[in-house]
Amino acid sequence: MGRNATQIVRCILISAVFLFSSANLLAQLQSEPLVVSAEPERLLTGRALRDALEERRSETSKGIPLRQALQRLRMDTGIAIVLDRRIDPSRLVDASTEYVTTRNSISAYAKSAAASASFGDNVVAIGPADATARLRTLTTINRKSILSMRRTLAAELYRSLAKSHNWSWRDLTAPRQLIVQAAIDLGTTVDNPEIIPHDLWATVNLPPLTFVEFATLVLNQFDLNFEVTADDTIRIVPGVESVAIQQTHRVPSREKDTVVKRWQKDFPQLTVNWKGGSAVVTATVETHERLRELIRNNGTGPVAAAAVKDRLFTMKAAAGTPIGRVIDTLRQSGIRMRIDGRTDEELAPLLLQTVEFDLVKSPGSEFFPRVFSTWDVDVTVNAEGVVLMFSTP
Repeated sequence: MGRNATQIVRCILISAVFLFSSANLLAQLQSEPLVVSAEPERLLTGRALRDALEERRSETSKGIPLRQALQRLRMDTGIAIVLDRRIDPSRLVDASTEYVTTRNSISAYAKSAAASASFGDNVVAIGPADATARLRTLTTINRKSILSMRRTLAAELYRSLAKSHNWSWRDLTAPRQLIVQAAIDLGTTVDNPEIIPHDLWATVNLPPLTFVEFATLVLNQFDLNFEVTADDTIRIVPGVESVAIQQTHRVPSREKDTVVKRWQKDFPQLTVNWKGGSAVVTATVETHERLRELIRNNGTGPVAAAAVKDRLFTMKAAAGTPIGRVIDTLRQSGIRMRIDGRTDEELAPLLLQTVEFDLVKSPGSEFFPRVFSTWDVDVTVNAEGVVLMFSTP
């Protein structure tokens, strides 16, 4: 779902302040936020998460706190997004995208906050570039470390480490206590919890995670890591600035020259040791994923948007929302709109009229007539956009 031009787009209306051409009009517009649908029943993981990240959508978010924007995106998509403690959650977002993947939309939010995103198997993390760059690889290294201890760890502890648990937390939770309690739940203890600085964190909802995923996610925010000792306890250790893992990539001999050129274009500094048709590479998890994509020649070029009339829209406008604000938001989301039959002067009071609607996955052919049902106007929805035609006065 979401991998070709016929896929749906969800235009999320986020609480924002939008600029209209008339200063007098701007002063009259109400600020009641436009909100999205309720919390999903469950947060996505694995293949479902990867599919959701590849769905295509339009986003328009301006002048609202980053945490609020991410919460609304999570509610609409079911993707768990964790904001690193070093990123200011109150920083105002200024991010707009056209028809791009949800992955690209999240990256746009991160960039707006001078941060970057890490897309894991179960969780998306937004934080400083160095922290997010190592997160998935560090998680993989920690997972392999636990696996290597399978025969030496107590059987019950190993089973607990391999099992997924619910690690979500409430407002004003201390991360040190999170790790201490997680160890208790595993049936062990933390040797040196005082190494974790005192802090208080806001609520975070997570899907079930293994201890490795959870502890790496928490400790990485302090540039720390953990290890399991020979005594079956947890010890907090200093983190590392950069990490890498070695993998072997097999390339068909007839395609080797072409693949080498693709790799060199994307990763000119990458060291590759060839053994026949096998390439041994030491790099991050993300780099290995991209190398495999380049072997398959998976492009990353733009994908054309589905016709506006065929897209599915999810929007909720609270009572008192000016219709002009809805129009401006749709335009900033890449929807072409034309209004004929009224001068700017005649149109100004109409834009101040208010609407109220709550539409979920509504086809464009039905969505736009419903949004403009209070206007005496003919609504035409075609492949390129929307035309609103007023009759002659």
